[in-house]
Amino acid sequence: MRVIPLTVQTPRRRVPRRAQRYAVNWAVTDINGRPARDSWLVDVSCMGARLDTAAALSPNMPIHFMVVLPDGETKLEVNGRVVWMRPVFATRGRYHQGIQFYGINWDLDRLARKESAG
Repeated sequence: MRVIPLTVQTPRRRVPRRAQRYAVNWAVTDINGRPARDSWLVDVSCMGARLDTAAALSPNMPIHFMVVLPDGETKLEVNGRVVWMRPVFATRGRYHQGIQFYGINWDLDRLARKESAG
């Protein structure tokens, strides 16, 4: 009998990543004008972000959301479109959404870089 190790291979990106991503844990208070309970921005770059939410959003859907920074006082409005949605299999009823900003968002990039540095 021969044992073959099973390895999980991650799919290769079709297009190389163009911007550095930074892991964050920032609260999202509303999405498209509606309250967003238990929603979080989990990583961000100058070109896009990944949201963790309880509701699945449709790809290509325009999105406008409000992010509360860790100081609890600063709020940022973000606009973009949903480019992908995936269920989080480890946590039932949770979804990750990939958001592409309409323009380069240097403010979010700068704040995320600052937070990840210390």
